[in-house]
Amino acid sequence: MQVKVQTSQNVYIHYELGSLGARIGAYLIDSLIIIAYAIAAAIGFFRLFLNENLWLLALLYLPVMLYHLVSELLMDGQSIGKRQLSLKVIKLDGTQPNLGNYLLRWILRPVDFLFYGAAAILCIAIGGKGQRLGDLAAGTTVINTKKKPVLPNKEAIKESINDHYEPNFAGVDRLSEQDVQIIMEALMAHRKSGDIKPVIILAEKTKKLLAIETELPPVKFLHMVVKDYSHITANA
Repeated sequence: MQVKVQTSQNVYIHYELGSLGARIGAYLIDSLIIIAYAIAAAIGFFRLFLNENLWLLALLYLPVMLYHLVSELLMDGQSIGKRQLSLKVIKLDGTQPNLGNYLLRWILRPVDFLFYGAAAILCIAIGGKGQRLGDLAAGTTVINTKKKPVLPNKEAIKESINDHYEPNFAGVDRLSEQDVQIIMEALMAHRKSGDIKPVIILAEKTKKLLAIETELPPVKFLHMVVKDYSHITANA
């Protein structure tokens, strides 16, 4: 199953959703890690502190409570279980979730896992976008990172462009479809990982190839190039 993500540039990209089975598997892996830590913390506490300073026990159990929130924050939308099963949390605009998004998912986790997770499973199964209640509130979903996202073709991009769209740069039709595909992949990589170097390099090469002078930031410039190319070639 796929989810159609609308980027900030009004371009749609299709991601493969993480399957329900994979998400349950990731949950079980994470649960085993949490249980193992909890048991080890309890044994260590009672051996070392002999039932004194119970506030230390509460402190030791903070990682149990915060495991999912902290791991998704520090591991770019993944927990250990999600990473093992190639799952990742993203926003529905294709960007990386922020602290507020992760916090909403975490706060609603107890509600999602009422009745042995039935609420989450039902929500994911019938929602169509792989979202449990926490995802619905946070505007996120969980995707399969093994399968590359389906990049939009010329027609898909053309559909997202206003009928009165005016190209910004002349000569972009001199680019090949392969050139534009490489640009789109670099922009997607930047959106997912924040790596700006390929975008900067491609922006400079494109400016030089097309003899374009502009002070636009590299990301915005390349988005305009893709839109211009799609509009011009689709209407040729």
